[in-house]
Order: sequence, then structure tokens, then C-alpha cells
Amino acid sequence: MFLKKLHDLKNSLLFRLTLLYAVAFTVLSTIGFLVFYYRIYSVTMEHLDIELLAESEKYTVLIQDNGLEQALKTIADESELEDPAEDFYRLFNFKGDILFTTDMSAWGTIGKQEILQKLHKEGSTFSIQTLSIGERDDKARMITAIVGPNTVLQIGESLEEVDEYLDIFLQLFSILIVSLIIVSSIIGWLLARRATMDMQAVTETAEEISNGAYDRRVQIKGHLNEIERLGTTFNRMLDRIQSLLKSMKEINDNIAHDLRSPLARIRGIAEMSLLKEKDVEEYKDMAVSTIEECDTLIEMINTMLDITEAEAGVNGDTAEEFELMELIREACELFRPIAEAKKIHLKTRLPESLAVTSNRRKVQRIITNLLENAIKYTPDAGAVTVSATAQNGEVRIEFEDTGIGISQNDLPHIFERFYRCDRSRSQGGTGLGLSLVKAYTESLNGKIEVASSLNQGSRFVLQLVR
Repeated sequence: MFLKKLHDLKNSLLFRLTLLYAVAFTVLSTIGFLVFYYRIYSVTMEHLDIELLAESEKYTVLIQDNGLEQALKTIADESELEDPAEDFYRLFNFKGDILFTTDMSAWGTIGKQEILQKLHKEGSTFSIQTLSIGERDDKARMITAIVGPNTVLQIGESLEEVDEYLDIFLQLFSILIVSLIIVSSIIGWLLARRATMDMQAVTETAEEISNGAYDRRVQIKGHLNEIERLGTTFNRMLDRIQSLLKSMKEINDNIAHDLRSPLARIRGIAEMSLLKEKDVEEYKDMAVSTIEECDTLIEMINTMLDITEAEAGVNGDTAEEFELMELIREACELFRPIAEAKKIHLKTRLPESLAVTSNRRKVQRIITNLLENAIKYTPDAGAVTVSATAQNGEVRIEFEDTGIGISQNDLPHIFERFYRCDRSRSQGGTGLGLSLVKAYTESLNGKIEVASSLNQGSRFVLQLVR
């Protein structure tokens, strides 16, 4: 049981985020320490080198002003105050002959000619280097400087105090970094727990929804920005799903209601054909009526499928560039005979050319439905006007008629499936045309608006992205 819990903890996002915080902080802290440690070491060595150089220059001036003898006496006096194991002084000529030296037993063998050759080769008056001292653990910093004619001075200083200082710093920093790693792990755990708690809330909401609570939503206020975005997207997805479920329910209800009438008529025709013998012409009329009712059913079912696919975004229609004005003119020519039969004046105000990139089939269906509706609900001797303009990357197409109009009560519902205004029930139709227009328009990221007044006409405005 314990091993299972441990395994679950290792695979949890909470553990991994906490580990990530701790590792990231450790790496950054280590890098910062190394940079800081190197800087402290560099500054300490720079100060030490400045002290050694200043001391060698002091003896250079002393030799120039008072001679070598006085300088030897001064070096001897000052070296007596120093610990031979911590500092040494050595004075020799260019041949390597020792002129003066302190006790060198703790320093091992330190060469002279190699350093003189290096000074001669570089053309310098001094050289500073770090020495490893025999079997001693510490090192030393030594300056070799030309302080007079045929006179070379070496001063060495042990780095034991510097190393001790850096060791103390290393110990203190190690304690500090361990403490900070623990603190960072706790803070990381709290932050990770906060994030995972918010995610847990989303998960619990999803579980409740999967159990049938479709009205549940994720609470997004007071959370981190990323969780708020996740919650907002999740709620938007739920709204979309609920809308589709509602749409499916409405479709089922509408199918049960609106398919009943044509099915009843088909059944009635079939029953009439069985009641008594009829001649061939009567049977032909019945067959024609049956076919017409079946066509109505097929058209209704296909239109509902098209609407559902458009609203769900499941169709794979691709966009293409085409001439929109040509498409509108073709639609007007198609309906012109019907308009002329009703003595309706069909007018167009269109630019010569206007290319758009969209789904041609959907745009054609939208224009056809809107134009057909405008002619259908316009009384004889009326007028229908189709106009188009383009600006700011959008196309605006208007269908204006002098028809029967739509009441203000009906206006909010005209795009609903199977909704038909009282004044339009005398005309044929399924009540799905405007629903298809709205579904196709929104699937193309467009807009459809309508303004209407009873007995004065209607104006449908279609906006599409070019």
C-alpha cells in the first residue's frame, strides 16, 4: 500500500513540479555561488598582488635613495617580525647569488634562473605567480621584481589565511543554499499544489458533467491566469456541447412534429389507392403526389443535416477564390422568370467585379435562399433589390424587398429551425431556409442581420470576410 502511494506520488504532477522548482533553484543557486566565489577569489588575489607590488616598489625606491646596504638592513629588520612559515624575503643578483634570504626551510626549493629568464624574455620588471609548496596543503603568492642594478627581490606570502577565509565562506554558503533549497521546495510545493488544486477543480467538474450534470461550470475567478484561460475555454466548450445537445433535442422534436404531416399524407394516399379501384390516371396522380411528399421529406432531412454539420463544424469544405458578383448575377437570372411571373421588379446594384476567398457552395446556397425568400414573400408588382459593397476586408450584400414584412415579435425567432411566421404559413416551405443561412454564415465567420416592418418589406444584410 505504501509503495503504491509512493509510486502514485512520483507520477503526480504535484511531485514533478515541486522537483522541478527545487532542481531549477539548486542549479541557479550553484551557478550564482560559483560566480560569486570566483569573484571573491579574484578580488582577494588582486588586493594581495597590489600589496606585494607596493612592497617591492618600496625597496626599489629605498635602494635608489640609500643604497643596497640600507635596503638589506631594512629587509632584515622587517623579516624578523614575520613568521618564516608565512612569509619569506630573498634578495639575489642576476647570476643567482644570494645576497639575503630569510629561513626558507618551510618553502622548499624555489627556482631563480627560470624566473629571471622569463623577466628578460618578457621585458618586464616584475612577475607574480602562485606557488605549490612542497608537501604543504596551502599555496603561496610570490612576486619577483628587479629592485636595483643587478638586484632581484622575491617576496612570498602564504595563502593559508585566504584559503581559510574562502573555506568559511564555502561552509556558510553551503548551509545557506541547503536552507534555501528546503525553503524553495516548500514554496514550490505550495505553488504546485495551488495549480493542481485548480486543475483538480476542473477535473471534478468534468466528472460531474460526465455523470449528467450538464449545467455545471468551472469557477474561473480568483485563479491563476493559465487556469482562468483553461476554465474559460472549458466552459466555452461546455456551452457549445450543451448548445449542440439542445439543437439535437430540438431537431428530434421538430422531426417528430414536422415529418408527421407529410408521412400522414403519404399514408392517406396509399390508403385511398386501396379503398377502391381507380383508373390509371388517378393512380399516376397518386404516385406523383407520393413522390412530391417524399421529395419534401428528403429535402427537409438533407437541410437539417446541412445545418447540423455547419453548426458542429464537422464538414471539410475548403475555401477557394471566386468571383462573387458573377455568382450573384447567376442567382438573379435563375429567379428572374419567377419574379417576372409575379411582375416583381428585380433590381441589382453591383460592382463590375469583386473576388472573395470563401466556400463557394455555401455562399451560393446563402444567396439563393435569401433571394428566393425575398421574391416569395413579396406581393405582385413589388420590388426586390440586391446590392453589394466591399470595405475594410469585408463584403456587404443586401437583399431588400417590399414584401409582407416580419413583426417585431417574430423577428428574434426567424432563424430558428422550423419557425414560420403566421403570415408566411400560406406559402410553401419547410421553415429551414433561414436556419441554414445563419448556420452557413457563421461557419464562414460572417454575420447575417435583418430589419423589417409589417407591410413595408424586409432588408437582410449579409457580411462575409473577403
